[in-house]
Amino acid sequence: MKRKKFLSILLVLAILLSSFHLGFAAELDSLTKYDMNIILKDKDRIVEGEQTVKFTNTYNTDLKELVFHLYPDAYNSYETMPAIGGMFHMEGREITEEEKGYIKIHKVYIDEKEAQYTDDNQILKIKMEEPIKTGKEVDIKIKFTLKVPEGNHRLHHLGGTYSLTNWYPILSIYDENTKKWDENPYHPIGESNYSDVSNYNVKLTVPKNMVVAPTGSIVDEKEDGDNKTITIKAEKVRDFVILMSHAYKVKTKEVDGIKISNYYMDDKDYPRDNKSVDKVLDEVAKTVKFMNKTVGKYPYDELRIAETFLGGGAMEYPQVIQMGRYMDLSQVDIKERAPFTIEAAVHETMHQWWYVGVGNNEFKEPFLDESLTVFMTAYYFEKEYGKYHENGVSYRIRKSIYPSNILPLNSSVDDFNDWGDYSETIYTRGPAFFEDLRQRVGEEKFIKILQTYYERYQFKNATIDGLLDVIEKIAGKEIGNVMKKAVTEPNYYPKDIELTQEERANYYRNQEKRHLKMVEEDRGLIIGSIILRALEGEDVIIVKPDYIKEEDSAGIEHFIRRLTEDSSFEFDNEMKVVEEKKITEKDKKGNLILIGYPDKNSIMKEMASNLPIRIDSDIISINGVYIKNENISGSFILENPNNSKKLMLIIFLDENKDVKEEPKEGEYILFNNTIHKYNPMYQSYDQFMIDVNDIEIKGMYK
Repeated sequence: MKRKKFLSILLVLAILLSSFHLGFAAELDSLTKYDMNIILKDKDRIVEGEQTVKFTNTYNTDLKELVFHLYPDAYNSYETMPAIGGMFHMEGREITEEEKGYIKIHKVYIDEKEAQYTDDNQILKIKMEEPIKTGKEVDIKIKFTLKVPEGNHRLHHLGGTYSLTNWYPILSIYDENTKKWDENPYHPIGESNYSDVSNYNVKLTVPKNMVVAPTGSIVDEKEDGDNKTITIKAEKVRDFVILMSHAYKVKTKEVDGIKISNYYMDDKDYPRDNKSVDKVLDEVAKTVKFMNKTVGKYPYDELRIAETFLGGGAMEYPQVIQMGRYMDLSQVDIKERAPFTIEAAVHETMHQWWYVGVGNNEFKEPFLDESLTVFMTAYYFEKEYGKYHENGVSYRIRKSIYPSNILPLNSSVDDFNDWGDYSETIYTRGPAFFEDLRQRVGEEKFIKILQTYYERYQFKNATIDGLLDVIEKIAGKEIGNVMKKAVTEPNYYPKDIELTQEERANYYRNQEKRHLKMVEEDRGLIIGSIILRALEGEDVIIVKPDYIKEEDSAGIEHFIRRLTEDSSFEFDNEMKVVEEKKITEKDKKGNLILIGYPDKNSIMKEMASNLPIRIDSDIISINGVYIKNENISGSFILENPNNSKKLMLIIFLDENKDVKEEPKEGEYILFNNTIHKYNPMYQSYDQFMIDVNDIEIKGMYK
């Protein structure tokens, strides 16, 4: 009896499991199919299109109408135009005819019979003469004209380059709970893409000199006079885009069997250096490899990066990353800090998993893909380049959080007043949710959550509830409840993930080091170079002068104490202080900061003839400028004459003028009128600074 019961349970489980797999397979087998015939009329900046959409009703209800999104109509007015970051939205500005974009529907057919439709507020509604029953298939043919707007938006043309994104009538999604189709327009704030995966067969006719970077794979290309027709096939993608330019050249790289291509503009109008192109391509390839290993395999065999005239950022689409113009990356070393172009490329690559692979309603739940992508971008830089990388989790996310009034993380885009509110919630506090989760559950469980979430919802549309369910199943109910509260209540602030005091000090130390390196590489040796050597772990000795006027003693003592304390507090670096009379010959070959009167300081006198600024002469000459050596003070940097691998900072004072201390509380003496103006912690961009009475001269002596 027990054996029969056990076998019965196994049989039921087997049936349930087989039904699940069959159901999922059937769902993929019944994907909506788009057959498109598209012609670009380059001179008129329009696209003539005809698409046949083969749709099977997989919903558990009969459908009395079909709804398509007409996102291009968002470009028909300045108020609805979706600009990244709001950077193009200025009060009172009017849109020109060239900047307008729209889509015009000419005819609609259902199963070859002309159908009635309405076209309003970015929505095409097609009324059915008879409801489409569950399981029934229909063919919807739509003839349309797209007017491509001029400009720098997601959908644009400029200088012979076209960006066709969110550009054709795309089938909406029916909500079986509300019994309504999604009719949200493309919102000016955030992103509003929302669609199911579909299959595409596209014939695209363009001028023959046009290089095309589409979703999917190019399977055929035929020339006909001045034009060519390209056949493109894309399967299981939730959108279809075409980026193209007469100026495109292409570099490719393969990783894990995936062909990654970088389409970059390079001709007489848009010259491009190969190093910048290679760096973008290499970092995208590294990101793909990282995500394949960390989360799950990229489900397509091609990925394209395309440089366009997009302003304000970059954008993700199935198998395509839309970039703005590349900055010059030829001299960039990203080991410690990645510039915007590189970070944007990594970010959009992450979206190939979160939005392309796992979809979601970006209008209703932007947190789900955008906040996770911001986190994963920072996570990538942390894992690839180290904990203290400037684009990593510690500094991009943990350092950026602070208590403030924000909307709940599960807010929709139309809940936000402006891009600032949206950004603080979705780009700053939202990513902190995932770091909060990581610290609560540990690295191993966190990765398991990501992998399970990706596997469960690949080619589907996830929800925040679905993510929370995965978290609870892997991390337990207690963690699940905590994270549910975090995502649903306003003013989420995970204080426990803030940087510790030690981590914050390390951040400032690394930030200052990077900054000084950049300035030094650009300008050469600078006063701040002595601080850079200290930050790089070299010893720096402050030489306390033997001879100090009694009235100057307190000021110089205070200056030395302030310099050592600043170095210790800000950068965790202990500078040594050695009295002039106790300095050794070995010390003289190190990094030195000399302070004193030129004619009284023994080391300054000893080295006077080797100094680039002859403070022992009656006349000081700098680059053809002559200064009478009377009543002057200042500072300058040089290579140590005793050891060219070390540095020397000279701070020379006027014995006839009293040294002023830093102003005390309640005093109104300008900081720049005190000895502290020569503190290399604060004055770092020049090689010298000389004060002649009330005149300050500073710059580079070579």
